[in-house]
Amino acid sequence: MPDVSNLKKIGQLSVNFEYVDFPQIGNFKSSDNELSQIWKIADRTLRLCSGVFFIDGVKRDRWVWAGDAYQCYFMNRYDFFDKEIVERTILGVRGELDIKQHLDTIVDYSLYWLISIELYYETFADKNFVNNIYQKMKRLMDYSLEQTNDLGFIYGRKGDWIYIDWADIDRNGTLCAEQMLLARALQSMVYISKLLGKDDTFYQKKYHDLRQNIDHYFWNATKHAYIDSYESGMKHVSRHANIFAILFGYVGQNRANEIVRSVLRNDRIEPIKTPYFKFWELEALAQIGKYKYVLDEIKSYWGGMLANGATTFWEQFDPTKQGSARYEMYDDKYGKSLCHAWGSSPIYLIGRYLVGLRPTAPGYGTYEINPQLKLLNDFDCTFPLSTSGDKVEMSVHEGTLNITATRPGGVLKLSDRKMTIPANETIELSINENNNWKVKK
Repeated sequence: MPDVSNLKKIGQLSVNFEYVDFPQIGNFKSSDNELSQIWKIADRTLRLCSGVFFIDGVKRDRWVWAGDAYQCYFMNRYDFFDKEIVERTILGVRGELDIKQHLDTIVDYSLYWLISIELYYETFADKNFVNNIYQKMKRLMDYSLEQTNDLGFIYGRKGDWIYIDWADIDRNGTLCAEQMLLARALQSMVYISKLLGKDDTFYQKKYHDLRQNIDHYFWNATKHAYIDSYESGMKHVSRHANIFAILFGYVGQNRANEIVRSVLRNDRIEPIKTPYFKFWELEALAQIGKYKYVLDEIKSYWGGMLANGATTFWEQFDPTKQGSARYEMYDDKYGKSLCHAWGSSPIYLIGRYLVGLRPTAPGYGTYEINPQLKLLNDFDCTFPLSTSGDKVEMSVHEGTLNITATRPGGVLKLSDRKMTIPANETIELSINENNNWKVKK
């Protein structure tokens, strides 16, 4: 305050700050300093957007968006593994049993919410929570199916928002990417219904019929890609539906290769500009073994934000923009969120695909670690395995791999060889340049 030397003469100012103290469990440090910094900033971004709920960002909108939150559930696995924030967010987004509009008014966000229940069970294996929320899940699924046409394709009602991403997509008629999400939501509905001993026949049929119609109406053999809309006649190809096709396992190896060549590695197709969909794109590519490309893109895209002065990761990043144009969004010169939860996906991409930790049974009853050692070089990492403090610690230095886990059920996979990871014992392996290994102790 100008011209004030003694604040006590003016009065007292107090501030109440509400926060949730999440533990520092997940950690990753590499001999690649840039990759270490990307992890550090991703962790900072996620923590700033985590509290009572997962919110989208600390600048705006400071809101619980279902699609943004869904991505946070993935990052949470490899950072603080907090079950309660996931439950609070799932319940808070969904609200009461009766439903009059889509979550956040966005059709795809309702579908992400449905898929998130399967992800929740895979992560925490809490059947009671899933059972308690099942009726809300069923009601939202049925509400979504009420707005499908004779082909099973979902469309937007008046007041609905078909979002998918901030991108140039042909939105005339029913949208392919939206149908992919509907199919995946139906799969989650089938999975949870089976888990709880409910009849899944209706949803099974809806899923199989929808999958057949997606391929019949949206796949274009000439373009070797799924088109956005078959109704407009434009035959426009964007990345989004094609990313989902690989991500959800809806294409075999040959068609996946077609999509990679014709779409995902095709510079003539408009690139993804949001970390939101960059996450899905890189996960799809990781699923088909494109690990080096994934690592290079993490360093290029998120590293590009760091090179532009980012101290948290942004809502959107276009490397071609310079100066104040970097911060423009929504026709507002400084409208872009510069701390956005969906920008923290390197936490998941590094933990899940480069270090290679994944649950192979619900709640990490069993789990596998399949690290990409040739890409990572030397590194140290720690990842949680449960809500009760279980974790796995792993390091690679000068050709020696050390790994210690505090819970049983783990398997280490290297060069198509596997070995059991014993609980509370350190494994030390000697690794050569061909990824062949032998036990040192």
